[in-house]
Amino acid sequence: MAKIGVRVEATEENTQQRDFSNLPNGDYALEISASEIKEKNENTRDHAINLSVTIDVLAPEELKGRKIFSNYNLQHPNAQVQEIGQKQFACLLRALGMSEAPEDSDELHFITFNAKIGMGKDSKEKNADGSPKYAARNEIKKYYYPDEGNIPDPSVEAAPPARAQAPANDNRQPAGRPAPAAAAGGTRRPWGEKK
Repeated sequence: MAKIGVRVEATEENTQQRDFSNLPNGDYALEISASEIKEKNENTRDHAINLSVTIDVLAPEELKGRKIFSNYNLQHPNAQVQEIGQKQFACLLRALGMSEAPEDSDELHFITFNAKIGMGKDSKEKNADGSPKYAARNEIKKYYYPDEGNIPDPSVEAAPPARAQAPANDNRQPAGRPAPAAAAGGTRRPWGEKK
C-alpha cells in the first residue's frame, strides 16, 4: 500500500473545473492579475527579456474570470522581434493609462483596460502528420485607449457555447452497457490479493 502523505479534501470549491477553450472574438474589459519577467542569455549579446502576463476577463459578465495569456519581448537579439514586442507593450501601457513603463511589473496589475480579443494563427512549425505544432489561441488584436474616448461596451461577436452543468463526478454506467461484475469478496480487485 502506498501512503499519500497529504490531506486533500474533494470539496465543491476544490473540484471546480476550468474552461480552457478559446474565448469568442469580441471586445472585453480586462485586467492583468499576474506577471513574470523571464530573462535568457544574460551578459551576452543574445540577452532577451520577456514579460509574460496573465489577463483576467472582467466583462462581458458571462465570461468573467476566464483568462488569456500574453507575452511582450522587451529586449531581443532580433531587432524586429524587439521592435514588435516594445510596440505591443507601449499599446498596453497606453490602454492602462500609463505614459511609461513602471519599475515593477506588479504596478500593471488590477488596472481595468479594454481590448479586442481574436484568434491568432496556428504555428508555422508542423508535426510529422502536417498538423500545426501549436494550435491558434486567443490574442489581443487591438487595445482601446482611454485618452481617445472610443471604448466600446464589452460584447462578443457570437454567444459563447452554453456550458452543460454535468454532475461533478458522474460515474454511472452508460446506457446499454452492462455493469462490470463485482469482484469476489466485495471491494477487492480480482487481480490483486493483499498478502
